[in-house]
Amino acid sequence: MAISPSLVEELLAQTKADPQLPRANPTTSFWQMPPHPSMSTVQSAELPAAVDVAIIGSGVTGCSVAKHYLEHPGSGSGSVAVLEARNLTSGATGRNGGLLTNHVPGDYRLLSERFGDDEAVKIARFANRTLEKMHALGNSSDEFREASVVRRLLDVICFDDEPSFTHARESFKLYEEHVPEDRGKTRFLTADEAASTYQVVAKAGAIAFPNGAFWPYRLITRVWAQLYEQHRSRLSIDTNTPVTAVTHDPSHATHPYVLDTPRGAVRAGRVVHATNGYTGHLLPALRGRIFPLRGTMSTQVAPPEFGRRGHEVSWSMVNSGVFDAATDVLEVGLYYSNQNPNTGDIFIGGEKVKLNELLVSDDTEVRAPCRDNIANVLPRYHTRGWADGQAPEVKKVWSGIMGFTADRLPLIGRLPQSTTRRGGDGEWIAAGFNGFGMPLCWSSGEAVARLMLGDDDVNEFLPDVFLATEARLEDEARMATRTALELLLSGHP
Repeated sequence: MAISPSLVEELLAQTKADPQLPRANPTTSFWQMPPHPSMSTVQSAELPAAVDVAIIGSGVTGCSVAKHYLEHPGSGSGSVAVLEARNLTSGATGRNGGLLTNHVPGDYRLLSERFGDDEAVKIARFANRTLEKMHALGNSSDEFREASVVRRLLDVICFDDEPSFTHARESFKLYEEHVPEDRGKTRFLTADEAASTYQVVAKAGAIAFPNGAFWPYRLITRVWAQLYEQHRSRLSIDTNTPVTAVTHDPSHATHPYVLDTPRGAVRAGRVVHATNGYTGHLLPALRGRIFPLRGTMSTQVAPPEFGRRGHEVSWSMVNSGVFDAATDVLEVGLYYSNQNPNTGDIFIGGEKVKLNELLVSDDTEVRAPCRDNIANVLPRYHTRGWADGQAPEVKKVWSGIMGFTADRLPLIGRLPQSTTRRGGDGEWIAAGFNGFGMPLCWSSGEAVARLMLGDDDVNEFLPDVFLATEARLEDEARMATRTALELLLSGHP
């Protein structure tokens, strides 16, 4: 892509800017309608003076940290405070695509080239493990199952161009070669086969592979409600309570961390950063290592001709990415969608955006290129449902902030002092999921909780390349933001 050097430098500067706190008035996500009746704005009468663990962020990751810590026998009577800048689960978890998809098959070739087959396989199994846990959580009670609408599907991935299809086909074949338990699950389709079997437009071909979908906000807010009821003596949850600063006070032996909020301060023995795209605000040394990316999601009406296929398939649409140098508008190259099996509504997300409006942390708006594009994508890829020239009926469009890392892997574990720059060794992180939170977040939160409690067997499922070690974070080649931008701009979202 012919992107001017000055624009590239502007993008690099954006990745290293302060993402600030989550904005107070985000766009309204359809997932969060209606808000949870008792948990959405839950607050303590007053903040706890001191807790053993303070978790910043209340999405899937923060919820997993809290649940696994509170339910671990090694935590004893340890207390947990959850501090959320906005309403409960109002960040990426309440704004995402709702898909339970393993991203590793399509990325396997890149992962194996960069980190070796052993780590690539471990990442794949980490993702599969996480997805199975999400399904189990969604099916753990009748209430959770009904609320989450969790289901197993087949993802039909449509490719616009031969280079994208060739790259993906090679990657899926390598994946099946090295992950034998998933061997035989992939089906490669010609354009004609995709059209006749799944009524989709796949100019270069398609790949069908198992995945799933659910209603993320409804599931996670209900898990929070359950935890709050079961562990009220040990768990406080304070929404609309942003952490504005973290400091370390070595004079306090048991609770050396001080978390400042507009409602007062909380002392903590340990701090967990589960803030994803906003991580760099409280951890300035990580700016550029992790950075925000604004995504676009929508809910659209499926006309009767489209049919009801939300209990069978989901759809992804891939191209190599298209950049218009005259307007500086980038089509990133990935769309993802699923259909609510109960209502027929279609959830679809993806990016076509003015390039300098992509790596931002402001989810209070959806800019015109994003809004106009997302409202016209469905007829491009589906052969039934809309007559020529007919635009879909859009019910809601919103934005959300993802966290991307320079090496495209999440940051998990204890943070080194060279990163926190505060002293002490009690700050932990689970963030930077690069747009694929659902196959990564839950197990990442579990890993942090168990590592804090001294579980050595976490290494059996946690890839070494995920660890937020000093060696990794100080590796200028591996953590080069320019390389991450090149991948993003070359159609590898």
